Amino acid sequence: MLLPEKQAFRKAKELANAHPNTTSFGRFADFENYYPARKKADAFVRERFIQLGGKPKLPNPYSFTLLECEYLREWFNSGDKIIIDLEDIPDDQVSFTLGDSCALMMHGNVPVVLTKNLLFERIEACNGSVDVFLKKSLGKYAYVEVQLWDRIQ
Repeated sequence: MLLPEKQAFRKAKELANAHPNTTSFGRFADFENYYPARKKADAFVRERFIQLGGKPKLPNPYSFTLLECEYLREWFNSGDKIIIDLEDIPDDQVSFTLGDSCALMMHGNVPVVLTKNLLFERIEACNGSVDVFLKKSLGKYAYVEVQLWDRIQ
């Protein structure tokens, strides 16, 4: 969503063509349907984040997972990762959803949007255990999606 629409469609076609046998890249082969769904999910999360006190600097976020996600690493057939310390991100520039916000909405579910403080409160309620929080909160969803609403230098 951070690319202009025409450029995003070109990039999606390139990714789909480069990975025809990788299930995860199917979203790019069906970009006509994925693009508006992703746009809708980003707008929903952004609005909810603002209601919770967030002050996003970008119209659409960079999306990551909280911690390493084995499920996505295998799904994308990639070992590449970027590590960003949450302490380095201002509280009003990062939000979280329990599961993939776009996939949730595509399946008729409303994403639970959390601020950094709300996330930490939920972890603390699980005796400070991230593992317990993840097991309790995610259910069938494999990861916590992180939305970064600013460019980190």
